[in-house]
Amino acid sequence: MKRNPTLRGIVAMSLLAATGLVTAADNVPDGNPAPGGKHAPYKRFDPVQHTQHKLDNLEARLNLKESQKSAWQAYADAAIARAKARTERMQEMHAKRGEPRPELDTATKLDKAAEMMRTHAEQLQKAAQDTRSFQQALSPEQQTIFDLYWKSQPHGRRPA
Repeated sequence: MKRNPTLRGIVAMSLLAATGLVTAADNVPDGNPAPGGKHAPYKRFDPVQHTQHKLDNLEARLNLKESQKSAWQAYADAAIARAKARTERMQEMHAKRGEPRPELDTATKLDKAAEMMRTHAEQLQKAAQDTRSFQQALSPEQQTIFDLYWKSQPHGRRPA
């Protein structure tokens, strides 16, 4: 009876993988899961830190001239201010977690949703104005870099 060499290879690799898993499991101390595992400490999202990181990356890519620094600073300050406002809103939401919500009729819920959308639209309009003002200070090559940078960013694909 002729054996299939591929089947032997699969069985050998399976045994080798199983041995590696057992060895890895033996090296994890009891009660202390591996870093990044299921029970790793949760790090809350920080909009200011995230925005600063993106701004630092963008500034490095743009290679700004001294004459463009003031426009950059105004843009960056506005982005950080928006991130701080977002942090405050997140903290308010976390503080209200677990509190009972008032029972509202449908029309009132829709009014509140419309107000939130108006507020969000105003924030986006302000971000667009800040971006437009900054982009006017950039060369065509820098504008292309700026646009490509933001297009490559996940989660909303909009400036900080």
